[in-house]
Amino acid sequence: MSAENSLLEAYEEWHRLTEAEGKAIRMRDWNFLLDCQRVIQKLQPVITQLNREVREEWRQTGVDLAAKEKKLRTVISELIEMGRKNKLLIQEAREVAKAERDQLEQASLNLKRLQQSYVAARPAAWVSFS
Repeated sequence: MSAENSLLEAYEEWHRLTEAEGKAIRMRDWNFLLDCQRVIQKLQPVITQLNREVREEWRQTGVDLAAKEKKLRTVISELIEMGRKNKLLIQEAREVAKAERDQLEQASLNLKRLQQSYVAARPAAWVSFS
């Protein structure tokens, strides 16, 4: 298999994982999201190495470098856009979680106030005798 084919397959895997990240975010499956991110992180150095090999392969075979680079830029641009969308999804999820937390904190305060209003006053500990 050529370095170019290996690189394109690696980018396809990154694309698949980025789609899976988006699904994990929408499902609020944070463990799955972390798994996807770990695999992508391991894939990145492989892609870096394959990029070097591909460019060397292209130089040796004398292909149209501009056309090949344009194809790679298109793939990378799509991955960047998908990553941007996932980042927005995470921001939205954080905002929803913050709103839910704020509501729970307010409910907790309301319950404490309610509980305090029903607590009987304690009798004085000291009684004076005259």
